[in-house]
Amino acid sequence: MTGLDAERLVSLSAEGKRGSGYLLTPDLVLTAGHCVGSKGSAVTVRKYSRREGSYELPDDRQTFLVAVNTGAELDCALLASTVDDPFRTGQGGRGDEVRLGRLVGDDAVPAQALGFPRSGVTEAGARRWVNVEDVRGTVLPLTGSRREVRRLNFQVRTGASPAVQGSSLWSGLSGAALFSGDHLVGVITEDRATIEGRLTAVPVGAVFGDDGLDEANACLLATRGAAATARVALDPVWAGGESLTPPYSPLPLRDQWSEADLLESRHGVVPFRGRTEQLHELVDWCERGDGQRIRLLTGGGTVGKSRLARELCRTMAKRGWVAGVVDPLHVAFSSVCALKEKRLLVVDDADAQAGQLDVLLAEAAEHHSHDALRVLAVAQRGGLWWQAIRRRYESLVDAEEPPPLAPLREADREDVYRAAVTAFRGWYAQSDTTDAPAQAASMPGDEAVQDGEPQDEPGVPRLEGPDFGSYLLILIQALVDARTSIGKVPSPTAGRPSRSRADALLDYAIDVERQRWQTSAERHELPHDPVLLERIVAVCSLAVADGETDGERETEAARRLRLVPDLADEPEWLTRAFARWQHAAFTGDGYLRSLQPLRLAERLGAQVIETFPELAAKLLDVGGGGPGVPDDPTDQARQILNVLHVLQLTAGSDAARSGDMGEAENSMAEPDGETRHGPSVQQRARGTLERALRDHAVPVVRLVKQVAVTDQDQFASAIGTSLAAALNSTLHEKSAQEVAAQVLREFDATCADVLLELATAVAEHAVQFHRRADAPATQDNRRELAQALQRWSLYLASSGLRIRAHEVAGQAVDTFHALQQLSPSEEHEFYLAEALKDLADRLVDVGRFEDADHCAGDAIRRLEALYQRAPSRRHAFGLVKALCTRATAAHRVGRQREALQAANEACDLIEQLPQPGEGEGGGEGDAYESDEIQSMKAFALRGLAWQLGASGHVEQAVAKGIESVETYQALRQGSPGLWKRDIAEALSVLGVQHGARENWDACVARHREAVDGHYKALEREYREAVRPQHALALGRLAQAHLGRARTRSGESRQEDLQRALEHVEEALDQYERMRKEDRWANRIHEAWTSCLQAEILLEFGSTDRPNRVTAVTRQSFGRAESAARRALSLYDEIDVRAWKLRFARAHAQAVLAKSYGGRGRPRSKVLRAHEQARHAFTRLDAEEPGRAEEELLGIEEAIDGLKQTGPPAQARAQPAVNRSGKRRRRHQPKTRLRSRQGAQVRRKHR
Repeated sequence: MTGLDAERLVSLSAEGKRGSGYLLTPDLVLTAGHCVGSKGSAVTVRKYSRREGSYELPDDRQTFLVAVNTGAELDCALLASTVDDPFRTGQGGRGDEVRLGRLVGDDAVPAQALGFPRSGVTEAGARRWVNVEDVRGTVLPLTGSRREVRRLNFQVRTGASPAVQGSSLWSGLSGAALFSGDHLVGVITEDRATIEGRLTAVPVGAVFGDDGLDEANACLLATRGAAATARVALDPVWAGGESLTPPYSPLPLRDQWSEADLLESRHGVVPFRGRTEQLHELVDWCERGDGQRIRLLTGGGTVGKSRLARELCRTMAKRGWVAGVVDPLHVAFSSVCALKEKRLLVVDDADAQAGQLDVLLAEAAEHHSHDALRVLAVAQRGGLWWQAIRRRYESLVDAEEPPPLAPLREADREDVYRAAVTAFRGWYAQSDTTDAPAQAASMPGDEAVQDGEPQDEPGVPRLEGPDFGSYLLILIQALVDARTSIGKVPSPTAGRPSRSRADALLDYAIDVERQRWQTSAERHELPHDPVLLERIVAVCSLAVADGETDGERETEAARRLRLVPDLADEPEWLTRAFARWQHAAFTGDGYLRSLQPLRLAERLGAQVIETFPELAAKLLDVGGGGPGVPDDPTDQARQILNVLHVLQLTAGSDAARSGDMGEAENSMAEPDGETRHGPSVQQRARGTLERALRDHAVPVVRLVKQVAVTDQDQFASAIGTSLAAALNSTLHEKSAQEVAAQVLREFDATCADVLLELATAVAEHAVQFHRRADAPATQDNRRELAQALQRWSLYLASSGLRIRAHEVAGQAVDTFHALQQLSPSEEHEFYLAEALKDLADRLVDVGRFEDADHCAGDAIRRLEALYQRAPSRRHAFGLVKALCTRATAAHRVGRQREALQAANEACDLIEQLPQPGEGEGGGEGDAYESDEIQSMKAFALRGLAWQLGASGHVEQAVAKGIESVETYQALRQGSPGLWKRDIAEALSVLGVQHGARENWDACVARHREAVDGHYKALEREYREAVRPQHALALGRLAQAHLGRARTRSGESRQEDLQRALEHVEEALDQYERMRKEDRWANRIHEAWTSCLQAEILLEFGSTDRPNRVTAVTRQSFGRAESAARRALSLYDEIDVRAWKLRFARAHAQAVLAKSYGGRGRPRSKVLRAHEQARHAFTRLDAEEPGRAEEELLGIEEAIDGLKQTGPPAQARAQPAVNRSGKRRRRHQPKTRLRSRQGAQVRRKHR
């Protein structure tokens, strides 16, 4: 398979006509129908060829016959040669299959065509030259021609022919193949003279494939050597399609492919065998319904996961799906997620690409399409990274995870072995001839390899045991036997083995590759010492080199090769030569390319790292600035990710060894027959990598913070997220507790969201480290334990684990309290005060507001004393945080004046702080940077805005809210990964203040920005952690729509009410989905939301004529009554001693009374409900004169109206219709046999 190839371009002439064409195969030309005659007529064809560094059209003419001519409407033709391969294009590896594509999507795609138009003809005397024209532009999918066969419109951007009399200057270009990327998508047929620079092409989907012509399909399949019953495959092509790679790609040219390429699943040299049940199960999963789903496919290393995933892509592509493997260097998925097609996306090595997977799923969640989208994540194991994905996208993940992929059964192993031996023999036989390899063998599942000359049935070796549970080892064994059968290097497994069978096979594959490296290096006149080349390949498999231009990439690659000990002191021209050599000798992404398959790279890298342990440290030394580390932070992160991936692969190799297998793997056979036990190469390399990672853990964490938090590039953020997930998995081991205690200092108290899981795990391990039995009983250890507990509590709270966070915060307070008692000091007093403030925050989280108020007051008293003695910025910051916490707690328990006073004191204090470098002479205050001061200011302003609004100072509250939002926005411009939740809360608070001013448009806008712009994304990422805030924001947005609806009429009013109802129901659904402890802590907000739902339903039920009540309005009033009763029942569970809570309950009682009236309840019941509400508001107004006056007057007016007119009349019952026509018996009342005394007794106890 290949893209547009100039050496496939042909010029043709027939019956006085001239045109262009393209060789689909060495014997078949695709062109336009009007350029040739009828079926069976002869056509003279000349091929465009490269000679002496340039292209020309030689005089070599060949005769082709018209095999298919579709007629004028379709205007396409196929020309078949009278001889096999007339232009000898199969030589030199140019027999690659042309990939055909069909356009999907609505966006324009880039396109290119090569042909021989009339404008390219040059005459000089008697001589006449025909020049090629390289036409480039875009195909416009939404612009089509109305005719029986749809046309593609190709807008040329490289120039347009001027209008001339006679035929168009584009004539002669007809028949040229139109390519988009690597796919042939159409054939140029005409020039649309009405639009300048517009050419028309017929799509190849109208000629080939399921919608094409049987005759054309059969003709192309016959020249390809495929079965006539098959159909030509067409790949989907769309704008942004480079984010996906096809499931199978062809081998490189013969002088470039190697035996390692034969083993790779992406080339599909070996037909797919075995795993039929698993494939059918995955196909069923793909086709089971619409919507979006994600599944994890796990299994041991080289067990065949990637092969199964690629075969699934191939199967679904045959069924019309857009299917492929996600390119690891792309993070732009908006185009593929927006396609109105069924899609299957495979993310290979998902554990190393966790950030990319997260970006893909986030983009998919933004596009709510009815078309199916399936994401298959392939990894060796799940772990913490997968738990995070499940939590963020729980609605997309299946409830039950499939079991890990088991090793192949023995019968399937034999099938794989036989197919591999046959395929390898065929490739070796074809590569040794002058003919090109038969491309039928490059597609899996194709039996062309077995349809040739009879081969001797290979004897199947013994494939039982854990060794051959690896798909790769079966293929290597087949490669060994195939090479041995044709007289190549004998198998190294002969004789007494000095290593395990698995290692012997892996080393054999590396030995075969090493021979190719030597031959290639010698051909490039480079030193070809095998040990040197092995080390170069190992370093290239781990290091990263990138740049804007090829020269910059070559320079960076030459710097990385300085890591090879043999090249450390060599001249630059040699390292550059080796950099160019490896780039040309290997295939893959980037300038430095890894050995494939990865199991071979892991084996080779482990051997080199074992020999040179310092290499691991140089690869991870991101803070040292040596030649082994790139300058760009994103490239540094990619390089560390490569090293960590090898670390995980070695762990997987070790984990695969169990029982006797592990014993054999870790032993070496001595010449005398005895066995010497010891760690394997992988184990020793893993130990070296772990030590290097621990030594450089601090700069690595700093790099993650820089890339994942500060960098605004989406690709950099995805790499940083992947690196954080990999570090989390690596540092999760108990052996990493010591480095966790060291690394914890690098995390901020307000940790960025992408680092939260890593920070939580590090904090937990640091606590375990300081609590170990062998930990020193010193003050420093106790203080570090208390600080680790405090950080752990903060990270747990940010992750939504509020109950656990509250428990850990209490432990931190107890530890600091004991430390202060044992060794009193100002420093310990400050730590204790901060711990008390954090505990107060955790108490607020779990709904214990009285305890939170007392705890915050204790913290304030301690911090005020410290601030009076030493007014430093450190003490001021702690005091500001404690005052804000006190304001929140006091507000929740109804002490509004205290809350407002605390908020004002916090803002006044933050305004008095000097900026960094001012006032404190660069002392300890410099630890607080400008961003931290500004974030604290925004935090205090947000709290003050809320308290001012609650106290009735609305104008001031709006001003403070706007200032808080602007401050957060300015902070996020420099660090977009921080303050996500803070700005969402600030927007929500500002929206509430706009609502208090009855500026409903601004209120709706701010709440919508908070919900759609922030909380929805945060909800996907952190679920339970932000669900309470998200639910509250949805309720506030519903209240804003309700307020605006009350000022409108007609359709605008109904639209606002409908949106309000949708948002409030979504908020109530969020409360239903909360954990029990979160829902208990947020009962007040849930009660308020239920009451708000009742109010919205009452507005829906109100009509212009109150004396007429329909069934629909009765239903609305009924739902309103249920919602109000639910609100009252929740308020009854809460301690409503606070004035504000009693006011909210009285309001709910008033709403219930209105619903009674709307439903037409008895007049006495409606009056009694209103009087209960009036009594509650009367008591509230007596306690706080004026605050409940408006509500009290409204209730009294309603009562006066009810006394005069009564409740609205009920809807008349519809007369029953007797459809059967039978007469019904009149109801005969039963005779009362009970005495009046008995009735009185019943009434008494009723």
